[in-house]
Amino acid sequence: MNNGVFSSLSQSYFQASKNVYYYVSHSHWLLKPITFLLAIIFSFILLPVGLVFWVLIFLDHLGSTTDGIRKSIINSMDNHSWRISDSFMSFLFRPIALVLTAPFFILSLAIPKVSSDAMLNVAADELSEIISGAGAFKRLNGIIWNAANRLFVYVGNAPLLLKPIAAVIAIIYSLILIILGALFMLLIPLDWISQIIENIRQGVVRFVDTKKENIKYDGSAFLFTPTILVILSPLFLAAILIPKFATQIIDTDVS
Repeated sequence: MNNGVFSSLSQSYFQASKNVYYYVSHSHWLLKPITFLLAIIFSFILLPVGLVFWVLIFLDHLGSTTDGIRKSIINSMDNHSWRISDSFMSFLFRPIALVLTAPFFILSLAIPKVSSDAMLNVAADELSEIISGAGAFKRLNGIIWNAANRLFVYVGNAPLLLKPIAAVIAIIYSLILIILGALFMLLIPLDWISQIIENIRQGVVRFVDTKKENIKYDGSAFLFTPTILVILSPLFLAAILIPKFATQIIDTDVS
């Protein structure tokens, strides 16, 4: 599992508490007594915040589990969708399996998704592309429409004597799938909300990661950044704890 946002933030705060001493070691010798005293104070206030985020790392694991469950359900539905036209048995039963699997995804939304993988090593443009990738409900809507299309692909390839009954079955199944697809289409706004939440989470992680590095080299950052990070930490926590009701579906499986 990649580092989640809580793991990343705890590491950043712990590292920030060390970086203040790095600045002291490179400061002018006349300033060392003052900077060393400040470093002790800054380290003292940064460590407890890092500890709070460290305690919450179990939410990273819960978030990873939630994503795994949701993606497994979506992959199962996608598999059923594409294989509908494989054989007559697939034509008969995979649409049913697809419809029966859909409620499990809805049930998976009850599992809180209050963490994400921290994507610090991804370039800004790549991160934007990842986060704006297809959301779960948009993906499910596409899977349903593909399934309806595959029904008629089978009808077109079916033996002549089987075409009439296959056509009737395809029409009945497709009507059910259209209703299901419409439901997922109505839920697509949850994808947009989840995308906003994901942007906020990654923004918080990257902000803290950048600021803790600045402490090492910049005097003003050394003086003000530790206090800023501590003051903002409740806001960071509140922002990250906003639950996501959807999942970004990415081919590279980065989120």
